[in-house]
Amino acid sequence: MRIYQIPNEITTELKINKALYLFDLFLIIGLIVFRMIALPFVHSSLVWPFTGFLVLFGLFLIIRPTTNPQKRMNQAILYAMVRKKDTYSAIDYEEEE
Repeated sequence: MRIYQIPNEITTELKINKALYLFDLFLIIGLIVFRMIALPFVHSSLVWPFTGFLVLFGLFLIIRPTTNPQKRMNQAILYAMVRKKDTYSAIDYEEEE
C-alpha cells in the first residue's frame, strides 16, 4: 500500500520576500506584458500618463489594507460596496480568542 503525504495547509500564499507574494509578482509581470502589447495603440503623447496609470493601478492591486491584511485592497473595496448596509451583524469577540 502506498503512503501519500498530504500537506496540512494549501491556502497560504507563497512569499517571495517580506512584502511581495508570488501572485503579486505575476500581476506585475502581467501588467508589464499588457503595457508592451497596448503601447502601439496608445498615442505618443499619452505614453507616460498611461505608464503612470498602470503603475498606480498595479500598486492599488498589490497593497493590502491594514484593517484586513488577509485580503487585497480590491477585495476589501468590493466587499464594502456589495455588503448589505441596512443589516446589522454582531461581532462575537469570544470566538476570536
